[in-house]
Amino acid sequence: MNKTQLSLLVIGLLLLGFYLRQTFFTPAYDSRELNIDSFVDHAQYLTTQSEVIAPLLCAKLAIDMGFSMDQEEVNSELRQTLKAYDDDKDAALYLFIYVKGYAFGLAHGIEDKPGAYFHLGCNQNHPEVEMPPEQTQI
Repeated sequence: MNKTQLSLLVIGLLLLGFYLRQTFFTPAYDSRELNIDSFVDHAQYLTTQSEVIAPLLCAKLAIDMGFSMDQEEVNSELRQTLKAYDDDKDAALYLFIYVKGYAFGLAHGIEDKPGAYFHLGCNQNHPEVEMPPEQTQI
């Protein structure tokens, strides 16, 4: 048996194994499959909610301006908000990733970060942000 025949045999066996696995061992309906329509609807809704987006914008603006930020607190607040969307298919996790990326992308595109930070009321609404020592002096 030459190398070509051996390669074709191995590829054939792999394809046969894949087919058999899909046919006999994988259930017809995979319960872990994400409902894309629902995800898009929820993601679109969440990106319009200021109570979801504003803390994330404030966190990213604070980080960009050199403030120290408790990321764990911001993440836990967002996860708590998104628990209502948990459907045992990791929908809340995917929404968390999408919404956080969306808000961080928005904040990254803002040119006047200090102006946006104070316009959003981040300095009043987020006392966990601490100014670095070199910026506390006037």
